[in-house]
Amino acid sequence: MKETTEREGRRESEAPRSRVVRNRDIPVLARVIYEMQDVTSLERRCQWQRERMFHITQRITGMPSAHGMPSGFDSTLAALDGLNEEYRAQIASYVREIRAAERIMSGIASVTMRAFVRMLYVDNMPPEQVRRGLNLSEWGFRRARDCVEQARDMASVVWREKYVLEEENAANPQKPLDSQGETC
Repeated sequence: MKETTEREGRRESEAPRSRVVRNRDIPVLARVIYEMQDVTSLERRCQWQRERMFHITQRITGMPSAHGMPSGFDSTLAALDGLNEEYRAQIASYVREIRAAERIMSGIASVTMRAFVRMLYVDNMPPEQVRRGLNLSEWGFRRARDCVEQARDMASVVWREKYVLEEENAANPQKPLDSQGETC
């Protein structure tokens, strides 16, 4: 009995913990991938129905079946029509999510931060892959992620670029850290 509770305790501790974020834009960005997965699932179901339609072996006579329900091509066409309606609604939802995500992404001035946010929150890439892709140290990645997640929204995050030209620095000094934004 004791061995069972130890195993259960290990499973619970190994389960990934949810990250607590304050940034209200992150859930909007994260929904894009789930909407996309729903759309691709519906596309696979539609494809299966189309393939099924070509492999029906029942003889089509135009007479109702014994069950009083449509059969053969009729049932396949009805199912395909229902899936197409569901697909149109899902595509509309996906487009809304993409537009919301694009509004957020277009408000990010830094190219590096935009890449960081897209890779981590929209594309749902593993943190290690994002870190390597952007050539960040572990400390730099953790600092950037915490800064983005604890900010009020993406617009309030100020990303410090690695390289800044001297002329631009004199003309546009780095925005100081204030109550409005987090500097990363």
